[in-house]
Amino acid sequence: MKTAGRAAAPIYDRLIAERGDVVAAAALTAEETRREVAEVLDFGFSSTGGETGEDK
Repeated sequence: MKTAGRAAAPIYDRLIAERGDVVAAAALTAEETRREVAEVLDFGFSSTGGETGEDK
C-alpha cells in the first residue's frame, strides 16, 4: 500500500521487494540501540531537572 505523500519510485519499490526495507531496519536498530545505551548510561539524572537528589 502506497502512502498519498510518496511519489512513485518503481526502482526503490523493486529493491525493497528484492532486498527488504533496509532503511526501516536501520531505523529500528538505531532506536533499539538508543534505548539500550540510555539504560546502560543512566547517570540518575531526572528527565526534566538534570539534578539528582544528592545535587540539591
